[in-house]
Amino acid sequence: MSNSLCLLGKRIRALRKAKGLTQEGLAAAAESGSKYISEVERGEANLTVNLLEKIAEGLDVEVSVLLAYQHEAGRSELESKLTKMINKGNDEQVRLLYRIAREIFN
Repeated sequence: MSNSLCLLGKRIRALRKAKGLTQEGLAAAAESGSKYISEVERGEANLTVNLLEKIAEGLDVEVSVLLAYQHEAGRSELESKLTKMINKGNDEQVRLLYRIAREIFN
């Protein structure tokens, strides 16, 4: 199973739960089966663009919201991505990131 599919599945699950929907409810809205929605949420099923659009409609969000799943990654992966971003950033960007992080963590 691909990491992207797992992260997308986590994103769909988080949005579904935030909307107070069951897998059955989302499946009905997406004109799909609850077993398939379960597989999608576990990252075990490939989605078609058509189903992705139906899931987005069922969740009342844009497809782009579903695809904004990078923050669903685990801590170590996020730390690695942050380190890479910091290493690529210029001095001004690193200072800005530091000020933002300081405000968040204080």
